[in-house]
Amino acid sequence: MVSSHNDLKPENILFDKDRVWLVDWEAAFLNDRYADLAVVASFVVTNDAEEEAYLRRYFGEAAGEYRHARFYLMRQILHMGYAAVFMLLGSGGKAIEPNAKAPGFRDFHNRIWAGEVSLIADEAKLQYARVHMNQILQNMRAVRFQDALRTVSDRHATITGAKACPGIVTRQGH
Repeated sequence: MVSSHNDLKPENILFDKDRVWLVDWEAAFLNDRYADLAVVASFVVTNDAEEEAYLRRYFGEAAGEYRHARFYLMRQILHMGYAAVFMLLGSGGKAIEPNAKAPGFRDFHNRIWAGEVSLIADEAKLQYARVHMNQILQNMRAVRFQDALRTVSDRHATITGAKACPGIVTRQGH
């Protein structure tokens, strides 16, 4: 657990051509160190090389398999949370069209970062919820998801002396 901003979004990140400033700290509290990293990554990390550089800069050394896995899983938790919260906020208590189309994750985040999309309107909130829901559904089918679960589970089993989570099936069948 570390001191976390917990509301990092483009409006709360300022750059004065010299330094980055984080503003609006009213949601700050202790949180998992990967939470703020995952939120910011939604806007600035677009590929594996950028992820490695981003985590290397944060940790001051190569991230390694475990840190990459923790980071990836936190991004999935973020997708779940954002999907749930923004569906709730955007629905206004009305039924949600389950098959409504949504833009791609990267495109939508680039547009938020550029100030082209505001999440004020209910429809924008629903669209953002769908963007995150679609992303986690895609990511959960990826080999990387199973690998990350295995890596984190194995590390925690080693630390605690417990067996790895029996419900996790990896490529190797563990």
